[in-house]
Amino acid sequence: MGRVSLATKLTVAMTSLVISVVAGLTWLSLQREEKALHQELEDQAEILVHTLAATITDDLYRLDARAMRELMEQLGVSQVVSLGRVYEKQGRIVADAYSRDVLDKIQPDPWGQELVKASDIVLRWQPDQLLVGKAVMAGRQNLGAISIGFSTDPLNAKIDTARYQAYTAACLTTAIGILISSLLSRSVTRSLQQMIVATQRVAAGDLTQKINIQSQDELRVLADSFNLMTDQLRTLLESKEKLIQGLEHRAEALRQSETKNRALLNAIPDLMFRFSRSGIFVEFKISRNSNLLESLTKYLNKTVHDLFPPHVAQSYIKHIQATLKTHQIQIFEYEWLVDQERRHYETRIVISGDDEVLAIVRDITDSKLARIELQQAKEAAESANNAKSEFLASMSHELRTPLNAIIGYSDLLKEEARDLGHANFLPDLEQIRSSGMHLLAIIQDILDISKLESGEMNLYLENFDLTILIDEVNATVQPLIQGNQNVLEIDYDTAVDFMYADRTKVKQVLLNLLSNAAKFTKNGLVKLCIQHQTLALSNGNYPQGHFPSKIESTADSQGNWMTFSVTDTGIGMTPEQIQKVFKPFTQADASTTRRYGGTGLGLSISQRFCGMMGGKITVESQANIGSVFTVYLPVITSELELDRSNAISV
Repeated sequence: MGRVSLATKLTVAMTSLVISVVAGLTWLSLQREEKALHQELEDQAEILVHTLAATITDDLYRLDARAMRELMEQLGVSQVVSLGRVYEKQGRIVADAYSRDVLDKIQPDPWGQELVKASDIVLRWQPDQLLVGKAVMAGRQNLGAISIGFSTDPLNAKIDTARYQAYTAACLTTAIGILISSLLSRSVTRSLQQMIVATQRVAAGDLTQKINIQSQDELRVLADSFNLMTDQLRTLLESKEKLIQGLEHRAEALRQSETKNRALLNAIPDLMFRFSRSGIFVEFKISRNSNLLESLTKYLNKTVHDLFPPHVAQSYIKHIQATLKTHQIQIFEYEWLVDQERRHYETRIVISGDDEVLAIVRDITDSKLARIELQQAKEAAESANNAKSEFLASMSHELRTPLNAIIGYSDLLKEEARDLGHANFLPDLEQIRSSGMHLLAIIQDILDISKLESGEMNLYLENFDLTILIDEVNATVQPLIQGNQNVLEIDYDTAVDFMYADRTKVKQVLLNLLSNAAKFTKNGLVKLCIQHQTLALSNGNYPQGHFPSKIESTADSQGNWMTFSVTDTGIGMTPEQIQKVFKPFTQADASTTRRYGGTGLGLSISQRFCGMMGGKITVESQANIGSVFTVYLPVITSELELDRSNAISV
């Protein structure tokens, strides 16, 4: 079988497609035309039967057979219908358009009975006519029925005419389609033949070939791409010599770079080994002043087990395999007895080839010993700090016992003096009691700070009512507020009236802040503002502000916080004083300590308590205007904070 040309294939394919499309469209068009003609005849029949039914209603009601026969005979004479009959309510024929013989039939006509019983128009197609009929009603009374028939000869004539026209149009369309497809296939194959000739010449080595196609289609794009490809090939061939020359220059530069790198490696004081995957000692590099040249040369082409002690050799093998597997640098340390002296070495193993590694060995004996000494010094300092904390805790306990006795005896003496009427002793006894309470508070602060520093301070989480806590704080701090003729205002947002935290520590934080505000304010205003805030989280972060920026083990992951803000109109602080206000045993400056007293532990303890509960304290202040201390605590302290606090204490 001979080879069929592409033009023939395209012509046959496009012709088949055109014939298929035209045949399908012609068939669909004929179907729609026939359906439309049938529907048109049905509509005409329905209109006529409705009109006739309305016309004979009165005659049928009076059973005026003569009038109905005349009407039907007129339809027969005019040849409007092929059948016309009127039926009384039993289905018997009372009038016929073409024959009077049927009027003598006593038996009901089946078609008439069907129409009398029908509730709507009845249509029935027969080979030579369309029968249409309906019942004739007078109100709800069934008087009979009327039936007419339309010949289908005119309809068939119209359908034949439509078919002839459709077939004629289909033949013309097919002929035009075949002509167009033939022309298109020739234009396509002509361009393809030009491309074949050009590609054969390019394959023979002629890169000057060009394809010129005038059409604005995909073949033009293909021809332009072909021309661009030949231009690029010609450019590549022309630059071939330049590329070879450039490679030669790069090779020379690479050799020079290798020489420089080798000189740089020789300048590095570290010892270098090159090993194969199996641990074969391939090459080494030593510093100029080293005397290991002769001793290491004899180990070339031997394994690490021949060069190093067993435990060191095993470590080398392990890290060589890990480096080759992960292609990542491996770092490890080991000890090696050199000249009866224990030395510490650090080795870094890096990839040096497909199946080789480079080991860079550095003597870290001096730095190792320095780290050991530093660790020992750190442990000694921590031991001294723990001893200090234990001493402070022990002394605090020892001092609290006699102070509690002094305070108790002063209370007893006050009651006895009051009972005996010695009122002149009461101020002195009150001074003894207040001094004892002041010393007891200082000792308690020292005990708390020592527990915090030694890690012995724990959290005791519980549910508690904020309203009751605020009332207790208010009652406790009122004497301090009134002592300097100050006024305390409490603004409490009651949206949330409970917390889950360490109640004692929350109360101590508030008392510390309020007592400081009362101490450093005279004839002024101290304000405590309690608010509940809910902040939405974004990827675990809070919005910019004073809140902890990241949720790590912090409490309420839903962003529910209580803020306690203490504002005063006291002496305020400078920016320099704010920087050290939370340091233990430190106040704003020496003059503040002399004038107002105190140990400088309250704020430091409060800050650490808040941190233990996942919160924070911030301060804003201006000298001679006042200060604002704000405490941020989660509404529900997480058990993670409790675990962390207990872990620190352990």
